[in-house]
Amino acid sequence: MQGRQPRALVVWSSLLFLIISAGHLTPSPRSQDLTISIKPVQALFGTPFSMTISGLKSGEQASIKASSIDGEGTSWESQATFKADRNGTIDLSSQAPLSGDYGESDVMGLLWAMRPANSRRKNPSYVGYAHGMKVQYTLTDSEGRTASAFLHRYYQLPDEGIVSVPLDANGCKGFLYYPDTGGPFPGVILLSGSSGGMNLGMARTLASNGFATLALAYFRYPELPGSLVEIPVEYFKGAIEWMKARPAVQKIKLGLVGHSKGGECVLLLASLYDEFSVVVGLVPSGYVWKGVTTLAKSSWTLSGEALPFISTIETEEEVQQFMRGEASSIRKWYSDGLAAARPDLIEKARIAVEKIKAPLFLVSDRDDRTWPSSEFCETIIQRLKKNNFGYEYKHIRCENAGHQVYWPDYIPGNDPGVGGGNPRDKVKWSLLAWKETLSFLHKYLDGTSRN
Repeated sequence: MQGRQPRALVVWSSLLFLIISAGHLTPSPRSQDLTISIKPVQALFGTPFSMTISGLKSGEQASIKASSIDGEGTSWESQATFKADRNGTIDLSSQAPLSGDYGESDVMGLLWAMRPANSRRKNPSYVGYAHGMKVQYTLTDSEGRTASAFLHRYYQLPDEGIVSVPLDANGCKGFLYYPDTGGPFPGVILLSGSSGGMNLGMARTLASNGFATLALAYFRYPELPGSLVEIPVEYFKGAIEWMKARPAVQKIKLGLVGHSKGGECVLLLASLYDEFSVVVGLVPSGYVWKGVTTLAKSSWTLSGEALPFISTIETEEEVQQFMRGEASSIRKWYSDGLAAARPDLIEKARIAVEKIKAPLFLVSDRDDRTWPSSEFCETIIQRLKKNNFGYEYKHIRCENAGHQVYWPDYIPGNDPGVGGGNPRDKVKWSLLAWKETLSFLHKYLDGTSRN
């Protein structure tokens, strides 16, 4: 029939058309770049972040590995597998992994789930570098394509300068940090706990948040006592006077922050001196306890006299177990000591927190296995209420975060001793506690609410 093409020719023409057109078909989503988006990538410790994955196929599974090498050279790793949504994306804040080292939706999950890959120490904790922490995330899709991104958290941001001024006067030792532009700044005196020395990382981070921060050593530092035993309260008065004389420090705006035994100390100092505009006790005690020693001596003296104290109760075997790093808790030492103490001694050793003339912020944790900080703080709150305390007071009682809850950890690892808590809750609560600490300090030292 005229005008009709042979059937074979029609079929071959159609196939040829398809072959030619194949190069012009709509591109597959696979051609999209595989991307890990972290916001913010660089920030100070305590800053939360978001993480999203894009460039996957709808419903595709992909694995994410997190890795970091700490300041001691220990490698830390974790991994999880996720399923992309219909748009080919994964949001770690709202999506739980299909499998891996943690099981719930939590953008911090790959951090708190990290475990050491090559450490010789038992139950090691992550040791940061002098600048902070760096974590690499590596994504691998179902076809083996990869993408990487880094998360950085700093004590001070690389492009922001911090001035460091050594304190070596009035018999005191320490370092003052403050921003290199602007000022004068509201001052903060920071006291560490029973490990002694100074918490320089926290001091630098406070300085990066706008505070002139003095990391003050009071024992276990050159030319200072080797043990936390009968430390003169007057020592801290010398540091207060030195701070007030610094041109970079606002004279009428001085805060006091201490953690653990340093928390006990700041409550004691604030009950005796009126130079403070705000007081922060992080996992503190509301009592004066025996010094960190086997001797029955007080932690503090005033005017040359030892302050009344409560003794811990522990056996020699328990002490040796603790010294070997085999103890999982020493909380009982303090609970038993308090239970056995005479009522009159308890009252004498109780810190007169009602005499503090400044707003008071407390952080504790129910699973603190170093000492019962939650019970201590509840007793402090009850005393403030009973005495109609005239300033704001606030207590954040954390759950299952342990003794180190005051510092914003990202990679807590296994508890290295008697801290308590679990990695997930430690990260969750420590970030909240740090945020609230900064907020309270800003509120009463510079009148802002930056956090």
